[in-house]
Amino acid sequence: MDVVKRRLDPRSYVKLVGSVEGCCVAPLAALWTSPPASVVRWDLAANAYPAPSGRKGPVVFAGSFNPPHHGHMEIIRYLSKAFSEVHIVIGMNPNKNFGCISWTCRLLHRSPCSKRRAIYPVSPETRKQIIEQALPFIGAGNAKVWVWGDVIFKLAQHVGASALYRGIRSWEEDGKAERYLEVQNICWPMISTCGGPFGTYYVEAPPRYSFISSTLLRARLKSGESIDDIVPACVAEAVRQAYDGKL
Repeated sequence: MDVVKRRLDPRSYVKLVGSVEGCCVAPLAALWTSPPASVVRWDLAANAYPAPSGRKGPVVFAGSFNPPHHGHMEIIRYLSKAFSEVHIVIGMNPNKNFGCISWTCRLLHRSPCSKRRAIYPVSPETRKQIIEQALPFIGAGNAKVWVWGDVIFKLAQHVGASALYRGIRSWEEDGKAERYLEVQNICWPMISTCGGPFGTYYVEAPPRYSFISSTLLRARLKSGESIDDIVPACVAEAVRQAYDGKL
């Protein structure tokens, strides 16, 4: 597919991607309805995530982080303890980058005929700065934030990551969309570069943060309500300033 991409104009390539999604990815995602075999969940007795058994290699954690909140930060903290490197990825707006099939861009998300586009009120660079500001406070010194305009698995290949992670509130709430993205990251590395598939793994946010979503956070910001229970104090003011007047 990468060879084909170089030979086609951007719009023709997007149409080709849509055809492949409709013939391969969408049917598999629709048939694969069982929940994942393993999800990292908060241990209520220990009031923490399960202790990792030895630090493993680099991993990628992708999301829109629009805006980042407590749930994201707890997952980043866990991954930074469990793995040698955590590469946090914010995808570019697909309106400015044809051919992007990344998790966060969701160019053809859920349906090959979908015309939805990911449009964010705050630039990925600003969201990157907010996350970077929080990293020292959560002890994630081995985490790096990327703004990435290509497919996520290519960044994973570049940094030597063997796994892609997603944060979820619960599989019941987020599973359908996440399964589609999981199938994308199985199929597209093989279709696009003849590489091996990337496994997708999940971390549930702590129960005390299960009510939190970026949608709720944006609603609070728009109405001028407090966000102190949603956003770490170290970045609360940065989030307010970044989204002020843009919602």
